[in-house]
Amino acid sequence: MQLNQELEERVIRRTQALTESEHLFRNMMETIPQIAWTNTNNGRFVFYNVRWYDYTGLSEKTNNITGLKTVVHPDDLPKSLTSFSLIRQNGEGGEFQLRLKSADGLYRWHLIRVMPIKNVSGELQLWVGTATDIEELRLLQQQKDDFISIASHELKTPLTSLKAALQLLERMKDSPSLKMLPMINQANKSLLKVNLLVEGLLNTSKLNEGQLSINPKNIVLANVIIDSCQYIRSEGVYTIETKGDMDVEVYADVIRIDQIMINFITNAIKYAPDSKLIKISIEKLNGMVKVSVSDKGAGIPSEKQRFLFDRYYRADNSGSQYTGLGLGLYICAEIVKVHNGEIGVISEQGKGSTFWFTLPVAYRSVA
Repeated sequence: MQLNQELEERVIRRTQALTESEHLFRNMMETIPQIAWTNTNNGRFVFYNVRWYDYTGLSEKTNNITGLKTVVHPDDLPKSLTSFSLIRQNGEGGEFQLRLKSADGLYRWHLIRVMPIKNVSGELQLWVGTATDIEELRLLQQQKDDFISIASHELKTPLTSLKAALQLLERMKDSPSLKMLPMINQANKSLLKVNLLVEGLLNTSKLNEGQLSINPKNIVLANVIIDSCQYIRSEGVYTIETKGDMDVEVYADVIRIDQIMINFITNAIKYAPDSKLIKISIEKLNGMVKVSVSDKGAGIPSEKQRFLFDRYYRADNSGSQYTGLGLGLYICAEIVKVHNGEIGVISEQGKGSTFWFTLPVAYRSVA
């Protein structure tokens, strides 16, 4: 009788311990930020945490493989089922990626991790799985891949041109002629483009590290603008008209403002090649000086304008005539920001674009 009672108490204690252990396990599964579940070795799903139901919108009645198939992207389903089966077969756990449909019908990439739970004897008891949302990481990786591709292409073009020009000059060095001059000009243009691309990369790196420094001083803004436009005027193709307050001084870094002007003017030429007149205006407004660069090109769609100053964004990359790394306007915006100014664009399709920025008026010390 006493033996039976002891066995009964032991069973009760073990049952209570198992119940408490299961309760603790479920609480842990509910507190983690990822979707989580458990399944048996034959693939039957036993438990989903609340995040699964919140994300998918499914009810507990669809808590099975049929419900799972309704939320996995059709293109990912066959490979995912194969990966899931192989992980269960090897008994050591593993991971793979797939797209899961949310309650609002949108698919997002998730990293699936499945790990075995074994007892002290090493026998498989259960499988635990988690799904971590990696949509933003996937997009970031795609952006990086796209950027590397664009950067490689953009650097290859001027370098190829520079190499060709130098090879021709090498052949002509023993018999100089007037044909050397256009080759030298072409080499200089290609070198300038490479320099601008590399400078853009270096500036972006400095911005990421918070190391973009400026050396501001009082300068006559019109003089900086005229100097930055000189290389465009020398080609004789485009006319640059500068009007407004030609004597106003600003407190700014000459080199950084030159960067902004070259970018604005280069973009005006790039995106409005048929607009041979580029207008620059300088005006004093409420303690700030506003510089505007206008062209008569095709204009920029309104839905794209808010992205223009984002990193890696290019307004139109549908054709080879649109070059660049998508860093220029982003760098310009950051330069203006450290000068405590503002930057923006006004554009209407078919009527052209005006890019503008403001700088603080020159500081005057009191004697």
